[in-house]
Amino acid sequence: MKNRLAILVPAFNGGELLLQTVLSCARAGLDAARYELLVVDNCSDDGSINALPSQLPDGAAVQVHRNEANLGRVGNWNRALQIASEQGFAYAVFLFVGDEWLPGGSIALMLDAMDESGSILGMASLLLVNEEGESIRPGARISIQGRTLQASTRELLQQSIATGRLPFAPIQANVYRLLKEKPLCFEEASEQSLNTDIESTALFLEEHPGSVMIVSSPFLIWRERRGRFFNLQDPWFVFIETRRSLQRLSAATGIGVNWKSANAVAMLTALHEISTAIPLRQRLAFQFRVFRYLVADGAGLSLPIMIRFVAKKLVPAAATSCSRATGNLRRNRLSFSP
Repeated sequence: MKNRLAILVPAFNGGELLLQTVLSCARAGLDAARYELLVVDNCSDDGSINALPSQLPDGAAVQVHRNEANLGRVGNWNRALQIASEQGFAYAVFLFVGDEWLPGGSIALMLDAMDESGSILGMASLLLVNEEGESIRPGARISIQGRTLQASTRELLQQSIATGRLPFAPIQANVYRLLKEKPLCFEEASEQSLNTDIESTALFLEEHPGSVMIVSSPFLIWRERRGRFFNLQDPWFVFIETRRSLQRLSAATGIGVNWKSANAVAMLTALHEISTAIPLRQRLAFQFRVFRYLVADGAGLSLPIMIRFVAKKLVPAAATSCSRATGNLRRNRLSFSP
């Protein structure tokens, strides 16, 4: 079958979670002839790789590739992309240890829509759960009305950078088209490694004018668990680095940032997205620190803009007008979800 998907699973000492993650793909409702798993092991020493089958219950193949040396977190992502490209896969999607695919999720819909439209990137919502598997909240990233929307890469970048909302992560909810010219590659430099998923995806869109397919329903279950990279980061560091990422992307694309909007998004993100694994007192202290920083910023903190963002999220139909056909983002007013 042409246009096959490589599910890339970067692994390092994944324990029992690795097997659970891999097996979840067979329940997603995707034709087994349409995909393979490529598990790329970064020198694990816990034996987790040895427990993997060579084939899933639905018949899909499971490849295991072992790195000769530990390439680091981001280096292993790039190694996985290289293997998939060399084997001629048309698409790649990441699946990190501990996360799973949703039974009967939207991955088949996403691939059909990308095949039809020729889109270079697919973006779906996701479902966030806690360590016990209980739902925390849906993660829309971009709210649309209807099942799918085909959008221009440039207009998506224009709206996201200008408003200060960068909805390109988590990369596990993205499907990337593998291209020979200027292929996707994540920046490994330490000063950009925190948000390399966001920045590298945005620059991939900048380098490849075309379209993005947005799907409203999820295929990814993102598990908030102790020890995962995101939860180990200091929230203040994440806040500051995300502002730097926005500045870098603005400079790289020539798209100006509306900092009044960006500050409103940053405040809502601090209130809404900080990990619940962090003690309440620390979360409140961080939120107050962000508030004081943004109030003192030259652009200030606009309560009306914050209210407008919240209204768009609560009443997406009022903020969005979209169809299956190619949409103009300024006309359709995609709602980015802080």
